[in-house]
Amino acid sequence: MKANKLTVAINTNKYLPYSETFIKNHIEGLQQFNAVVLVSEKLSDGLSVRCDNELVLNTNLFGKIKDIIYKLGIKLPSISRFFKDNNVRLVHSHFGQNGYASIGITKKNSIPHITTFHGLDISLDHVNSQKHGKLLNKFHKDMSKLADNGDVFIAVSNFIKKKLIKKGFPEHKIITNYIGIDTAYFSNNNADKEKKILCVARNVEYKGLSYLIDAMAIILKYHPDWELVIIGDGILHDSLKKQANAISPQIKLKGRLSSYEVKQELSTASLYCQPSIQLENGHEEALALTIVEAQSMGIPAVVFDSGGMPEAIINNQSGYVVEPKNTQLLAEKLIYLIDNPSIREAFSTAAIEQVKTRHCFNKQIVKLEKIYNEVIGVQKT
Repeated sequence: MKANKLTVAINTNKYLPYSETFIKNHIEGLQQFNAVVLVSEKLSDGLSVRCDNELVLNTNLFGKIKDIIYKLGIKLPSISRFFKDNNVRLVHSHFGQNGYASIGITKKNSIPHITTFHGLDISLDHVNSQKHGKLLNKFHKDMSKLADNGDVFIAVSNFIKKKLIKKGFPEHKIITNYIGIDTAYFSNNNADKEKKILCVARNVEYKGLSYLIDAMAIILKYHPDWELVIIGDGILHDSLKKQANAISPQIKLKGRLSSYEVKQELSTASLYCQPSIQLENGHEEALALTIVEAQSMGIPAVVFDSGGMPEAIINNQSGYVVEPKNTQLLAEKLIYLIDNPSIREAFSTAAIEQVKTRHCFNKQIVKLEKIYNEVIGVQKT
């Protein structure tokens, strides 16, 4: 830990699922700040993260009790000591329910607090404790606790910002700051493209993969030599595979792949598709980073007009936004791009440029650290 830097405590629940690489990048990517971590539970098979120090609450039976007390908003001496020993000047929570859990302890220690909202934490209209967790349910029943006491709320897309405002969070405290990606890593020097449409998505309902598979059935009537590759796993994997097998062997579900393998698939893809949809409970995806990664590699994308998906592309310039659940229109736009290589090339150039402008990790970290300095500055006065 460098003495000339201020310290921020990054707060989340489980530390750290493979689906939350954006938190790992956040912790390891800070330049002006030391990063310590406050979490409820450390996963034995989770991501390895470099940080300056960490406090894990739920390490044994007594730790489980401490975690419960913490989430009730009661001041715990061990957390206060952790803040003091590390000279924590700011707490940044990921996900609304974790911000809700930590806002009490930060207020009692007079430390400013930022919460980043990522999607499910604020987009749901109806929360089921059994399905979504007791903490998220408590947060949704008492959002004002966080809304009234938090210093800044970061939305990962303008779609999430609108959701926050609708749920009663003060608009003047909300800032949209897109999650950035490593544009140097997600660059494409491979000119040898395959006749392949790619989608990287968990096999769950809101990803809308059944619509893409049905659209591919239409595409194959005109372009039988093209293939659809879906990467990811989830509870719908078997049913989606059955649907795909009934249509064509050109539709391939490859399950979960490593990040390196995903990049290799991206490097040979000609088109990308993200058919995410809104569920009956109101949930919509905040913004799928895989679209951004594909765009960074110069891959034109077609997406449904759902959640923050349209913010990941420039409609009619780097891809197309189509009516949700409209399988025919989804197929037509993909066919149009297949039939027009010159349009694909123009879209590819625009895709790379828009990601460099809006989603470059280094630029987004600079913006985030500016927010940190402003919040701490306000606290000083």
